[in-house]
Amino acid sequence: MFVLSQQKLKPFLRVVAIVMLALVYYGMAEFSRHVAATPQSVTPVWPPDGLAAAAILIFGRQLLLGVLIGSFLANIWAFFDAHNLYVAIASILQVLGIAIGTTIGAAVGNYLLRLTIRGRNPFRRLDDIYKFLVFTGTLAPMINATAGVVCLCLGGKVSWSLFGSVWLTWWISNVAGICIFTPAIFSWYEFYFKNIKNKDTKKSIKISPWRLTEAIILIAIVISIGVLSFYQEYSLEYVLIPCLVWSVLKFGQFGATNLIVVITMIAVLGTVKGLGSFAVQHANYSLILLQSFIIVIVVTTLSLIAILAEKQQAIANLQKSKVRLIEKSVQLEKSKSNLKEAALVLESQNIALTEAKKNAENANLTKTEFLSNMSHELRTPLNAILGLVQVLQDSHNLDVSEKSDLETVYQSGIHLLNLIDDILDISKIEAGKMELQLQDVNLSKIIKDLVDIAQVQANQKNIDFVYNFSPNLPTLVHTDSKRLRQVLLNLLSNAIKFTNKGHVIFRVYPDEFVRLDEDTINSFILINFELEDSGIGIESDKLESIFLPFEQAGETKFKAQGTGLGLAISQKIAGIMGSKITVSSQLGVGSNFRFTVSLGTPKDNSQNGQNQSTSIVNKSSFDRNLAQKLPLNILLAEDNTFNQLVARKIFNRLGYEIVIADNGLKVLEALQNNIYDVIFMDVQMPELDGIETTKRIINDTCLKQRPYIIALTANAMESDRIRCFSAGMDDYISKPVSVNLLVEALLRSQREKGSA
Repeated sequence: MFVLSQQKLKPFLRVVAIVMLALVYYGMAEFSRHVAATPQSVTPVWPPDGLAAAAILIFGRQLLLGVLIGSFLANIWAFFDAHNLYVAIASILQVLGIAIGTTIGAAVGNYLLRLTIRGRNPFRRLDDIYKFLVFTGTLAPMINATAGVVCLCLGGKVSWSLFGSVWLTWWISNVAGICIFTPAIFSWYEFYFKNIKNKDTKKSIKISPWRLTEAIILIAIVISIGVLSFYQEYSLEYVLIPCLVWSVLKFGQFGATNLIVVITMIAVLGTVKGLGSFAVQHANYSLILLQSFIIVIVVTTLSLIAILAEKQQAIANLQKSKVRLIEKSVQLEKSKSNLKEAALVLESQNIALTEAKKNAENANLTKTEFLSNMSHELRTPLNAILGLVQVLQDSHNLDVSEKSDLETVYQSGIHLLNLIDDILDISKIEAGKMELQLQDVNLSKIIKDLVDIAQVQANQKNIDFVYNFSPNLPTLVHTDSKRLRQVLLNLLSNAIKFTNKGHVIFRVYPDEFVRLDEDTINSFILINFELEDSGIGIESDKLESIFLPFEQAGETKFKAQGTGLGLAISQKIAGIMGSKITVSSQLGVGSNFRFTVSLGTPKDNSQNGQNQSTSIVNKSSFDRNLAQKLPLNILLAEDNTFNQLVARKIFNRLGYEIVIADNGLKVLEALQNNIYDVIFMDVQMPELDGIETTKRIINDTCLKQRPYIIALTANAMESDRIRCFSAGMDDYISKPVSVNLLVEALLRSQREKGSA
């Protein structure tokens, strides 16, 4: 038998791989054109570039020839013109230019990515994911789109006047194809080498029936929601985000990336047919809505995958330290027979304990940094998305359908923002850093606001909402109104969500009144908050698990409506307040949740609610004459280009012309040349950050007028707020920014100036 040596077999295998890549690239291109093209012959997602990026990422630049051939085959039949020999040669050169641009883009993107990341997998670290999105997902398509559109314009296929719009369509479809298909193909490659190629194959690919059932249920939910959202007129696409979170937590990178492919296929096929949530009269606007949705879910999901992978690595390191600690303990037990030797071992053990404690503290610090980075990186693009939506919502040129679509995008962003806040709350509670902010608040105002919110939710489900408040309740109480409201709102929302018919009853009544001191807060009162519903009920063996993070009881359709963090956070907050949420329930009959908390009552409890507890934030609105009513010279310190664009649009809509500085040094330079009333100061900036810039402004005795400094940052943790005020800033707003909060800060700046 003739056997080729491994060295002689490599060139043959390389040729086979190049040919296969070219053919699959061509096949995917033809399939996309026939299945997912709009009536205007536009493909919103271009999967072949995702395949090319994955192939180069996995096998290296040796397959670039396959990309060149595949791109040439994919475009030759679309642009070839055999009218005469000259035209035929020109069209072949045009297609060759497109193929060369595609190949160069793939090569440059892969080279820069490999140059900057650690390891082969770019989807396990948050920094590596963003490098993948920048180099492979953004820069490479720019090269591809530029070369392609230039060739089309030179060949007379596209007018030079349409260069910008054609380039943007080409670029966005390539970005979407890479962001969707490259992670999925890479996950299949890793699955093959971790399972199929494993020596113990049967053991490696064994899947439990429960896990398989859970996967089938998840896919069925996603397909159902996708069909309702993109083939019917139900705006439920934002509900897919918790499903993606579910897939990340339970099925990791493989499940989440492939679920994105499923969601994308459903969304694209529905939208190109003119159906679903993103189908509007203008085809370009419809595609922008679709592609924006795809990019948001991809970036969010990949970021969460990396964050969880980093957290798991930190936990693994902690476990290794724990194992070493146990081994040291065993050694200590064996050395008790010799006192001197035992003393030496004990000393060594103390060193190990100190090291283990330090490792544990470092792991916890790493986790906090992960969550802080996640919050900052997600809030930054959300600021641009929600800011632009608020500007567009104020436009007078939108029809009802367009306003509805914008409201859908806005609510989806708010939903994602709430998810980020929930995760940060869980982190603060676990780290023991959540503290109550106690103050005198109006109890009746708190529960009245909650009733208003719950009544709207109950009316939408056509169920009875009954509230019964004791007349013996105090007007003022001493507590943390934000956390009290958070607990009660979670309980109210859950009761309404799990009740399809019948009623929800909200009772508030005092249980006990105890008098303490005559001079200060001289008494406290035990108040019961009780929620009774006629909903689906909870099985007795799940009454404890519902208070665990990411755990939900009830039917599958209800699980798709939340993250499973609400009750867990509420129970933790109740514990901090010295209480506990209790529940009794009967399956099919209903549930009863009770929360009893001790609240201080001020000595003077006769006020009529002068201290406001909280307020319901109204929809953002623009006062176009605000600059005339409140003339201010405003400087914005912001290094992010997209956030600069959004801020300028918002301030222009309010009537202001602002000056923008993209780092702290330029802020100081601007203050030397002009007088500014207000500075909106970002914290993370190159060359000189916002904290150090603020300190220099305060210490600068040469300034004619010290401006009012307002922090405007994506760092949204309480420690960030304290850090800003400690540096000398006068006010604080976290991103994503609300127009209402922005205007309130401007008004406060003048009130503070007047009081000074």
